[in-house]
Amino acid sequence: AAPGSPRRLQELRVPLLSLSQCRKLYGTDLGRELPPREIQDDMICAGEPGGGRDSCKVALGHSWGEIG
Repeated sequence: AAPGSPRRLQELRVPLLSLSQCRKLYGTDLGRELPPREIQDDMICAGEPGGGRDSCKVALGHSWGEIG
């Protein structure tokens, strides 16, 4: 684990978003609209539309990956 990372699994409740809402919000966050292929129909999107709570914190310059 990275320094400062919790050693226990964390849990957070966040609302599910529709794919169209996710595409719009994600594209807005990046300052552009995303092509539909980047967020696909077999993906789920969850989070607070206004931000503030999410399931992943990654330090700038580092990467992360999905598990499972």
